[in-house]
Amino acid sequence: MGKKKNTDPRFMRIAQSKDIPILVLDQKWHHLFSADGKPKEIQRLEKKVNKHLARQGRLNQDMKDLKGLKDKLMKNIVVNMDEIGEEGQETARLQEDRRLITEINDRMGGSRAEMKSLEGELKADNEQLMAETMEYCYGMMSRYEAERDQIAEWIRSTRIELKKKVIRKESIEGKNKEMYTYLHDIFGARMTDMFDIRYRAEYK
Repeated sequence: MGKKKNTDPRFMRIAQSKDIPILVLDQKWHHLFSADGKPKEIQRLEKKVNKHLARQGRLNQDMKDLKGLKDKLMKNIVVNMDEIGEEGQETARLQEDRRLITEINDRMGGSRAEMKSLEGELKADNEQLMAETMEYCYGMMSRYEAERDQIAEWIRSTRIELKKKVIRKESIEGKNKEMYTYLHDIFGARMTDMFDIRYRAEYK
């Protein structure tokens, strides 16, 4: 397996100092790679961020479901408080509800701890993705500028060559006109007309 390149630390420092939106949720971010596709490292980080977001979504739904279930159990306990015996003993149903609430609290506590850890991982991977994106885009812009400079130089040299060709063309036209005029003056119109008929098409 090849050695992974290190991202430019300058980009990482900037990424870590800013509050960055989740890049994979921004369509404009995806458009950055529409011409050449995403490099492998960008794809790898994108998958990690998407995985964090999917897990975050599941945890949020779990927390919502657990909260709903806990609220229902709490209402059951309040409604069924009259089932407590004279000596303060709870019925089996009340005890089970309390046990379930304790279990739900434990699960919610675990989910909150995982959410906090997940937020840190998501932030770190999103920052890494931002740094990789900036490094890729600035590298591409640098290559585009170099190509632009090459094209500009080609246009400049082509214009010079074109001007030379235009001057040469005008010179040739002038020489031909001058030569034909001399022939006409020397040999006369009748003679040159005869040669025009015989040779003009050949020398066009």
